[in-house]
Amino acid sequence: MARLPTIGGDNDAWGSVLNEYLAVSHNTDGTLKETSLICKGFLTQTGTNAPVLTAIKDTLLGTWARTAVGTYTLTKTGAFTANKTIPVDDIYLDQSGNLFKINRTSADVITLLTYAAADTTVLADAVLSNRFINIEVFD
Repeated sequence: MARLPTIGGDNDAWGSVLNEYLAVSHNTDGTLKETSLICKGFLTQTGTNAPVLTAIKDTLLGTWARTAVGTYTLTKTGAFTANKTIPVDDIYLDQSGNLFKINRTSADVITLLTYAAADTTVLADAVLSNRFINIEVFD
């Protein structure tokens, strides 16, 4: 297990001990290691196309697809760990009255449902227009 060097000890080894300790949370270039997977950015969907993510940060690197009218999935095998994935069962209502529901469907899939303001009981395409999304999976 990594530890800090001992004061007055670790003669001729303190550098190795310190490097081992720092390697737990730092990459070899000194930057911090990621502690979670992130999919953060803006989604746009038109016609019957899959949503397109304009990423702010995307370390999750899942695949977006359109599976039915107003139904979209983000898929990555084994990525969406129970009790460590956010959002879970989130509902958003935008200023235009469009409704968005997103939830963890399984360990492999997040599902996003969209409803147009005209009828928030019927799924609709082409509702995502630069819509902010933030999904995070913690270690």
